[in-house]
Amino acid sequence: MTTTSQRAAFLSLALEQLHSPYRWGAKGFRAPGVEPRLFDCSGLVTWCLHEVGGPDWRATHNTDRLWDVCAPVASEAQLLPGDIVLYGRAGTTTADGRPVTRPDPDHVMVYVGAGVVVGASGGGSKTLTLADARAAGARVKTYPRIAYRSDVLGFRRLPFVS
Repeated sequence: MTTTSQRAAFLSLALEQLHSPYRWGAKGFRAPGVEPRLFDCSGLVTWCLHEVGGPDWRATHNTDRLWDVCAPVASEAQLLPGDIVLYGRAGTTTADGRPVTRPDPDHVMVYVGAGVVVGASGGGSKTLTLADARAAGARVKTYPRIAYRSDVLGFRRLPFVS
């Protein structure tokens, strides 16, 4: 599979998961009696990457690890469909006053193109059941612009192989 076809397959697979429920820590498994797969934000990215022949990062990678190991993309203008957008805290201190020594991503979305992103969203660490997800509207969904959240940290490129 070429880099281009692997990237296209990754993006297509992410889009096929639209409306799948969000569950904190879920990496694409199916709950008993539930047809769609369950994802959290990094789980969607790592599951799709593995499914198209990329590394199996499902057990080891979250938003922090994706930030650390994926190649930086300098600007929004250089994004390719299938790149990832990370969100979180870039400030100098945490809410309780501790210093932040590096960006602290807490959310990831997949860039589709034309400013659109897709990902597992609306949940968080308290979204542990399907009922929690329904109540929060947490699922795989799209947003019409990258800055649907004000805390865009930066962009990364996944290690698609040629």
